[in-house]
Amino acid sequence: MATVSVALVGIGGYGGTYLKELLDHAGGRDIRFVGAIDPNPRGCTRLSDLEVLGVPRFASLQEFYAQGARADVVAIAAGIHLHVPLSKLALEHGSHVLVEKPLCAAVQDGFELIAARDKSGKQVAVGYQWSYSEAIQNLKRDIRSGRFGAPQRFKALALWPRGHDYYARNTWAGAQKSPEGAWVLDSPANNANAHQVHNLFYCLGSRADSSAYPVTAEAELYRANAITNFDTCAARWKTEAGVEVLFYASHAVREQLGPIFEYEFEDGTVTYGYDGAGLRASFADGSVHDYGQPDGGSGRKLWHTVELARGGPPALCPPEAALAQTLAIDGMQESAREIAGFPADAVKLEESKGKLTWAAGVAEAWTEAYRQGRLPGELGVPWARPGRRVDLSNYRRFPAL
Repeated sequence: MATVSVALVGIGGYGGTYLKELLDHAGGRDIRFVGAIDPNPRGCTRLSDLEVLGVPRFASLQEFYAQGARADVVAIAAGIHLHVPLSKLALEHGSHVLVEKPLCAAVQDGFELIAARDKSGKQVAVGYQWSYSEAIQNLKRDIRSGRFGAPQRFKALALWPRGHDYYARNTWAGAQKSPEGAWVLDSPANNANAHQVHNLFYCLGSRADSSAYPVTAEAELYRANAITNFDTCAARWKTEAGVEVLFYASHAVREQLGPIFEYEFEDGTVTYGYDGAGLRASFADGSVHDYGQPDGGSGRKLWHTVELARGGPPALCPPEAALAQTLAIDGMQESAREIAGFPADAVKLEESKGKLTWAAGVAEAWTEAYRQGRLPGELGVPWARPGRRVDLSNYRRFPAL
């Protein structure tokens, strides 16, 4: 078994989960940790461990390569707008890539990365950890085999409160663009709950490593917080096969609910998160099958990428599969180009929860919309602002105009 060299971009924040794997769970995997890369490593809680082990530290991936360092695998846990530029740089220097979700903000950047990967001869894996779990792969296998009959409607709901600290944690949280002008489109649908949006399309993919793509989109986008993008959304997409896909999310709520989802088929229904349960299938004949919990954690996707660098199985979530979520997000933003505010008397500030701004009525309206499989504007919510229906069948660039 050949030794695989690994470098990590981003050793604080979410990158800390990869760092923990590399420091604590690499035994017997025959790897070398050749670079810890971060321009501001103060957020890392394991700096002393890196020093004891003699892991070299670099301020940037450019510096890593400029000093003659090389890595078989580069794992990237950086801002959304940096995913594609850093991945392309790693590919140009002969490294395989594991890049965090989402793949990117604008579809054209995803197409550029696919072209760069193909030119390099290396592989890119995208870090939607559910895609690497046995539960999701087993579910996908049964969907593809026809065990459930034809898919009809997939829907997911995630109400996750996020306070002012969440939006102050970096320069692009809640933003449409970074300070440098790059598209970020940070939102509940493109960050905290990007997994849920991705999984809606990934489970409809015709192969273990593919996703169905949306061909139409309509969305309602709102904000209660002082940000440039939305903190609350409801969206409907249709896939090439005519499956209706619905997603509801908000950070502007007081209490957490979800994520939960319900995937409806001709001959059964798959649910997640109901009464705390994992993936559970209920069939028309009354039988039930439990797939278990789908969270594969950071370790599974990291070690999967290490093995593909050794010539093992290809990425379970390549850019083509992840691009479905990016296309869905771009469609949402195109559908409701103006982010709507909530009525002034509905917006509340709760000091006791770390300065949480929330909107009264959202949790109730979104829960009912999810239950009925409709958008809030279709339920007669008085402040609802329906978006336009967008054709995504040949969508290649965000924004379209």
